[in-house]
Amino acid sequence: MPDENPQFIGEYEDVPVDPKGRLIVPSAIRKELPMGVNSFVVARWFDGCLAGFDPGVWNRVLQQLLALDGGQRQARQLRRSVAGGAMEAKIDRQGRVLIPRKLLDRANITDRATVSGAIDHVEIWNPARYAEYMNETDKGLEEIVETYGLR
Repeated sequence: MPDENPQFIGEYEDVPVDPKGRLIVPSAIRKELPMGVNSFVVARWFDGCLAGFDPGVWNRVLQQLLALDGGQRQARQLRRSVAGGAMEAKIDRQGRVLIPRKLLDRANITDRATVSGAIDHVEIWNPARYAEYMNETDKGLEEIVETYGLR
């Protein structure tokens, strides 16, 4: 039985996205959702990808956004960018979520996606962009590890 705090891990390549924008959520990701949760909140995210959150974790993201000083332009921009285009997507009986074409277009996702676990959320990428991003990350991984002290 999944924990109340899902831990999304793994990398799923070549995930189909149909012409209507329905993406198949990998079964290992679906199994991590808390009991009774059958949806993701999908939002524009960083580095050119989309993010999918279970609704409980999404509420924590909203609280972080609310805590930002709304008098500062960058805070307003971040709120609009992340929350403005977000939407809840129910997982259907075939294990798919319907993502609006506008969000898919922002991430340059057409008929295939790469879904990557990022512990408290999943990221949905254009496959070529993801490969490029990870290749670039790999070049500096040693330095990143040293910076954050991960062992």
